[in-house]
Amino acid sequence: MQIYKIIKQDPDAICLEAAKDFLRLAQQCVQHKGEFTVALAGGSTPKRLFQVLAKPPYATTIPWGKIRIFFGDERTVPPDHPDSNYGMANRYLFKHISIDPTRIHRIQGELDADKAAAGYHTLLKGFLPRDDNGWPVFDLVMLGLGEDGHVASLFPGTDILEVQDRCAAAVWVEEKKSWRISITLPVINSAEHVWMLVTGEGKNDIVDRVFNYPSVNHPLPVERVNPKQDISWYLDLAAGRWVR
Repeated sequence: MQIYKIIKQDPDAICLEAAKDFLRLAQQCVQHKGEFTVALAGGSTPKRLFQVLAKPPYATTIPWGKIRIFFGDERTVPPDHPDSNYGMANRYLFKHISIDPTRIHRIQGELDADKAAAGYHTLLKGFLPRDDNGWPVFDLVMLGLGEDGHVASLFPGTDILEVQDRCAAAVWVEEKKSWRISITLPVINSAEHVWMLVTGEGKNDIVDRVFNYPSVNHPLPVERVNPKQDISWYLDLAAGRWVR
């Protein structure tokens, strides 16, 4: 696995760089495979990226008609709820681009968490190509990073980290006092590419730990991310202060 570090001055510069790379990767995948599959993340930095992608030149040059969009995780809320990851992507991206709604595959957070997870497991198996172990393969999985080292809704100490038989699962997040639905580590690690979108002063401690003091015996969720080809870290100076 290759690790790439892209460090820019501020979140806006990082999102501009990620937008350029998104266009390039989408075009490459469409050219070689006819389609580009991506799992989106929630959070403030992905929101900034969506706002960039929603405007020219990206809104008009990215091959949206050949892209299939999924989500890495979701809260147990309806799609129009302010906390919905789908809702955020819809407001800041989908409404501003030309994409067939049938190519957007959301997690049904309004359902019971276990039912929503089971439905997404089946959906991923049905729409994505599979690797030799039977896991669905994304071209790209976007992830944010929590200050505790969580990615998607894979939080430290939660049972979902050990799930090896499902593509998506429900997880109770004690500190949030809520259920969430998330794709599982085997799916993330079956992806061709993973992007970590991390910005802000509040993230520099966890980024420092991941790069400079990794845990061998008790790895954080982010330290268990090991995609097929590469992982790219998009960091602003505030988050990547200690990265070399």
